[in-house]
Amino acid sequence: MFLGMMSMDYVEVKKWFYQVGAGLIELIYPATKECPVCRQEPCYRQGIGRSCFQKIGLIIPPICRKCGRPLRLKVEDDDTCRQCSEHQYYFSKARAVGLYEGALREYLSELKYRYRPDLGEALGRLLVEWVRLDREYQKNDLIVPIPIHRQKLELRGYNQAELLANPLQRYLGIKLRSDIIVRDKLTESQNSLSKDKRFSNIAGAFRVVNTQGLSGASVLLVDDILTTGATASEAARLLLRAGALKVKVLTLAVGVIDTTWVEN
Repeated sequence: MFLGMMSMDYVEVKKWFYQVGAGLIELIYPATKECPVCRQEPCYRQGIGRSCFQKIGLIIPPICRKCGRPLRLKVEDDDTCRQCSEHQYYFSKARAVGLYEGALREYLSELKYRYRPDLGEALGRLLVEWVRLDREYQKNDLIVPIPIHRQKLELRGYNQAELLANPLQRYLGIKLRSDIIVRDKLTESQNSLSKDKRFSNIAGAFRVVNTQGLSGASVLLVDDILTTGATASEAARLLLRAGALKVKVLTLAVGVIDTTWVEN
């Protein structure tokens, strides 16, 4: 090797050592990535920047023990929100990182409608940080992202729920299964519908196509937003019917339906 280098002039040798050295430095001390949201600060733990994170309205107690949304209306001194008292949900519990408003709503809008797959990876790191603090959510056998219809997949280029779930898969070290359920029904956007119509809109939207490894499994169902919970519940119903033992839901954001705060 060094005999070959002797035939190189000094400038070439210096350049070669510089390139090798730069490669080693990058390997040992990787360059700090910038925040994919603001492009003005370094990202934190491969996610978003600290100031962009601080703009998110995080979920804090009191919360509904079933769906995880903040309790804003008191329901018979119970720790269940009105929505969960009025509807049957097939998931055992659902939790979210932040409120679907303000900055987090803008971040998710960028991810879903402006072709920002890089945001999926960065925002997915928030799910990882949340799971670090919850031992129960670390105990799963499979991760299943909520599927989107093939037409939306072709138009968007990716399933945002799957992008969010990828960092979780690496952290938990369990299988991510996008081949268990598919979305056959091209439904209206849930955002444009009333609470009651969302449940009828999503009925029959999903279909189980592969049950391998599902029997007796504890499934973590991942999506970007939980509003009424209709979509997550319908997917959970099919997973349970196909053999899953339990289905928990984790989303990046949750919509608050009630409008009056609990007096505590």
